[in-house]
Amino acid sequence: MEMPSLLQKKPDTLVISYLTLRKIVGLLAISLVPVMVLGSFIFDHTHYIQISVSAYYHTSMRDALIGIVCGISLFLLSYNGYTKQDSIFSKLAGIFALGIAFFPTSETNDKSDTTSTLHYLTSGVFFAILAYMSVFLFTKSTGIMTPEKKMRNRIYRICGITMAVSVIGIPIDSIPAVHNLIGFIKPTIILETIALVSFGISWLTKGQFILKDE
Repeated sequence: MEMPSLLQKKPDTLVISYLTLRKIVGLLAISLVPVMVLGSFIFDHTHYIQISVSAYYHTSMRDALIGIVCGISLFLLSYNGYTKQDSIFSKLAGIFALGIAFFPTSETNDKSDTTSTLHYLTSGVFFAILAYMSVFLFTKSTGIMTPEKKMRNRIYRICGITMAVSVIGIPIDSIPAVHNLIGFIKPTIILETIALVSFGISWLTKGQFILKDE
């Protein structure tokens, strides 16, 4: 929940820390895929793009992948927001982010093992929580509905819906008939990138990195 009246006054360290946390989370989310792809190009001496972000666990970028995801988790766990709901859902997202990091997918094409299953479940729940926060929590306000706030609310809803649609689309790629048809464009990593960028934009907007109240 936003409190523009607080932000319009002289900010205290608590408000500054919340805005900073939101910006850091957003930047980490947006940077994840570029860091994985460019890092693998450099350290693995390849121009091959993996089929998913999770597949970079089995490249030279493993430590960077775990580090960035754990960083996102740390900041989400540290974030309390202005309401109990903000705190609960951000901490739940942080916990499920740890599942993404510590339950890697199988290196083979067979993803039916328990660890891979846990990875996909935690990833799905993670983005579901973030989508919920973006659509239903970030759009709340107890202050004046400024023009900037109205625009931010549109961005939150667009980002939340985009995250939800992207995550729902990822399992479709695992259907053999679908994968044989569109697998060459690597739809999983494309959808993951869209979800992560939407996540990042939502949190950067929440941190008033863009569309800050006048």
